[in-house]
Parts: sequence; structure tokens; C-alpha cells
Amino acid sequence: MRKLLILCVFSALVINSVFAQEEQKKKDDGKIVVGNSFQESQGLLEGVEYSGFLLDFKNDVTQEQMDAFEEKHGFDAELIPGFENSEKFAIVRKFQGRLKTWLSKLAGKDILEGVEPNYILSAYDQGKKFKDPNPKDFKDPFYKHQWHMAQIRLPEAFSHNRGKGAVVAVIDTGVAYEDHGRFKRVRDLNKTKFVKPYNFINNTKHANDDHGHGTHVAGTIAQSTNNGLGVVGIAPEAKIMPLKVLDGQGRGGIDGIARAIRYAADNGAQVVNMSLGGPLPSRILRKACQYASKKGVLLVCAAGNSGGSIGYPAKYPECMAVSAVQYDETLTFYSSRGKEIEIAAPGGNIRVDQNKDGYPDGVLQNSIYARENHKDDYMLFMGTSMAAPHVAGAAALLVSAGVTDAQKVRKILKDSARKTSGLKEHYGAGLLDAAAALEKVLDHSYTRLGAGLLLGLIVLKSNFLLLLHPLSLLGMGLFGSGFFLHEFSSTPEFLKIFTYPIPEWDQFLFGADGANPIFRSSFWLLFLVGFCFQLRRLRPFMQGVGFGLAGYFLVSAVWPMADLVFVPDQFYTESLWYLANAGLCAFLGGHSMKSD
Repeated sequence: MRKLLILCVFSALVINSVFAQEEQKKKDDGKIVVGNSFQESQGLLEGVEYSGFLLDFKNDVTQEQMDAFEEKHGFDAELIPGFENSEKFAIVRKFQGRLKTWLSKLAGKDILEGVEPNYILSAYDQGKKFKDPNPKDFKDPFYKHQWHMAQIRLPEAFSHNRGKGAVVAVIDTGVAYEDHGRFKRVRDLNKTKFVKPYNFINNTKHANDDHGHGTHVAGTIAQSTNNGLGVVGIAPEAKIMPLKVLDGQGRGGIDGIARAIRYAADNGAQVVNMSLGGPLPSRILRKACQYASKKGVLLVCAAGNSGGSIGYPAKYPECMAVSAVQYDETLTFYSSRGKEIEIAAPGGNIRVDQNKDGYPDGVLQNSIYARENHKDDYMLFMGTSMAAPHVAGAAALLVSAGVTDAQKVRKILKDSARKTSGLKEHYGAGLLDAAAALEKVLDHSYTRLGAGLLLGLIVLKSNFLLLLHPLSLLGMGLFGSGFFLHEFSSTPEFLKIFTYPIPEWDQFLFGADGANPIFRSSFWLLFLVGFCFQLRRLRPFMQGVGFGLAGYFLVSAVWPMADLVFVPDQFYTESLWYLANAGLCAFLGGHSMKSD
């Protein structure tokens, strides 16, 4: 009997232990671990690696001429997808002899514009505080350890918008965004939206992460936020386009990276984040960056972790080079520096704990384990790789706020950066301030409203008191600046559209991919005049709409925030469009109160 009793007790303890473990798994919120990516990336740039070489055929060369050239030299050159028609780049993966010999032999051939190694680029990860983090700002329990989000003033930025409508391409090791085979979606991307993924290594639509770097980067940009899990992202309502160009070792050829840049530009990305690079320039990489830039895409690039000169592609003028600071806002020991640096952002330093929270001062996001891709946790990484996505996330907020002109986004980010006492070669324009960047857009709303009132005073003259009619003010606000002027965290979803002036509703409804010229025209006022002019009680509203639109168009003519689709930007065509519509709206607004 005693033995039976002991056996029962022992069995109960075992069963209780099993249930306790299962219950713990259900309650597992994850743990914070220190990424070892810094150690893994040491020495990657000491010797330059390559995989074959690239041929840049002249654009007018025929397929027959290329075939004859390959046969003459005894190798097979494969045209790179995306470059078959315009640039005609081809890659030679297998060849006999030394690379240096081939480069010398082929240089200057009449059929070629250039020849170069297919360099292997690498992930730039290295696995004075403005505002104390306040865990009450978010429902995510580990936010209190994300000092880097407080450093860029994310809580204040969240009072304006969350990135809805913006698409950010993450050109990296992939993202843990789906359950597919051995891959699993990480827990804290559960509400994040993903579009048009592609794997340029295996040429499939499954851009899954087998390293961890790309998932960490994507988390900084758009980690699911206020979901009761882990950590926050800068623009959680933005969409991520996962583009895998680096393998499980964090390395990939320039050919795939160039293809990904063009793919992102052709498939609706407004912002591209590249937390990767190498020490040498490349023709194909530069041309891909030029292509994307001409299509209105903002290219945000990590400057590099050499502690010395900036790598490529960050060094190209088409790209926005980002350096890395630590908790105390000083440049990190690893960050590359130089005259090409445009802005600094938090990159972290896992060698110190300056904020005394018990963890190294890395950048904290949710990512996977490199050797167990189906497992995820909350990881502290450091590197300019971690700094760049802070800028890309802030850029997504600006795109969502209606600034779809990439160069305007770039300028606002730099103009709003918090000034530092350090060298320009270290910090560029200063330290990223997401809230100040959005406030510049908000200032634009006040400027538009002010311009509308000023035009009303000029046109109405002694009858200027008519502007103060409640319906007039309502029309001016709705069409000139947005009724609420900015979005609050408590604003219901269906009311957020009213934070945009009506000419920008196309971006809220259909996505921030250029501006519809019909929405940004006098169409609205002509419609109201045509159908409602006989309704005398609505005339003050039409007056307000006229001056509100006139102010909006006048400011847009001087400072256009978005590219008008179907309207060429040569010879100031967009500005003339805005000025013509401003004049018509001011005229109709001034005559809307006249009696029959």
C-alpha cells in the first residue's frame, strides 16, 4: 500500500510538472537575449570576396553579338533579370583561370561598357538621452528597454500617425513573416502586413529569414505595436516588402542586390532599407540605385561598421547614409564616418549599460535564432544596420503623412534632426527626431490654413468678416489643412481620414503611391458650385472651400509634398498646375457669396 501511495504521488508530481511546462509555454512572452552578431561580422571586410564577374554590355548590342562574344572567350554569361533590356548586365559564374586576369583581358572591349567582380556584400550588423522611456506609452512589456525609441521621440511621433499606406522594402536576409516549411512567423510581427516578398537567392516568392538580421531590421521599422507582446516598431501600420538577397551567413552577391533594388522600385516601395554593404564601388549597384532614385524611391543605407570610411551603396549620392549612436548620443566605436553621412540614428552598443536597466545597450527587437530558424526571442543587436531602419521607419511616417516626394522626405528628416556638437562627418545633419519631422508636416498644415485666410482677406477686403462664418471655417479646415490637424492615439480609425485635407484623401484611401491630380485640383469646388450654388445656406461653406483649397494649392506650388501622377515635372509643370488651381479657387471663393 505504501509503495502504491508513493507511486501515485510521484505520478502526480510528474503530470503536474508536464502541465506546468505546457502552461508556461502558453504564457511565454519571450526573453531578452544579447545577439552575438557583432562577433560574427568581425573581419568580413578585411578580404573582399566575390562570386564570378559582371559584364556591362553596351545597350545597342544584339543577342547574336553577345553569343559570339561568349563563344569566343569560352564562358557562359547569363543576363541578369531586370537588366535585360535597358542596361544589359550579365554575370559569369564559372570561368577558368584567375579573376584578375579576366578583368584585365576584357577591359576596353568594344562590346562592353565595363567589367567588374560580382562582389559579396555583407550585413552591417554588430549583433544625451532625450526622454525617459515610459512603459505606460505602449502596451508592449519590453518597450521600457527600447531606449532607442525614446531617443528618436517615438511616443510623440505616435500622436501624429503610425505609417498607414507606406511600403518599405527590406533588402536583407529575408524576414520571418510566414509559416512555410521549417520557417515560422515571429510572434511580434503578428499584426504587421507584408507585400510582394521575393527571394533573389533561390528565385522564389518565399523570402524567409535564415539568419535573423532582416527580421530584426523589419521589426525596428514595423514591429506589431500595442499588441501586448514584446516591443514596438516605428511605423507599425506600414507594409513591409521582404526581399532576400543575403544568405544564412549574411552575405550575398551584388547581382541579387541590384535586382532587388529595381524590383522594389517597380513594385510600389516608397522607401528601401539596405543594412548591408561592402568597401568597393560597383557599376551595376550604382545604376540600380540611380534607377530607383529616378522613380522616386528613398534609399536608406547603413554607413558601415568599419570605424573608418563609408561603404557602398551608402556612399552613393542617391542613398541616405546613416551613422550609429549609442545611449548617450555619442558616435559608436564601430560606426563608419565621412562627408557622405546625412543623419545619425541609434545603433546601440552591447558592450555597455549606460542606462542601468540591467541589459546591454543594444537595439531590442524580435528576431529568430540563426541556427534554429523556427525559434524567436527578443534580441539586442548593435550596428549601423540597426541605425538605418530607424530612419526608414521615420521616412514611412512622413510618407503616411502625405509627403511622397522622396527628396522632400529626405530634406525633412535632415532639417528636423536634433543638432549635435559633434563633427558633420560623424552625425551629418544631426540625430534623427521622428516627432520633429512629423511636426514639420503639421506646420505645413498651419501654413496652408494661414495662406487660405490671407487670400480671403485680400480678395474679400472690407468683407473679410465673412471668413469667420462657422461654415466657412469648416470648409477651409476640411479642404485646406485637415479638420483635426493631427491624429491622436485615441482617434477612432474611421475618423483618422479627417486628419488629412480632402485633396489628400486619395493617399489615405488608396495608398501613398503618388498624388492624384484630380484630387489636387479645383474639381471639388466646381462640383459644389455646380450642384449647390442655389442653396444659399451652403454658400459660406463653398467660400471656405474655395479659400481653403487656394491656400493648399498656393503652398503646394512652392513646397510640393507629393509627386502628381500623370503630370510631368519638367519646366515647373506641377507648380503651374497648383498655381492655376489656386487662382481659380480664390476667384470662385470670393464670388460664392454674391446673390443672384
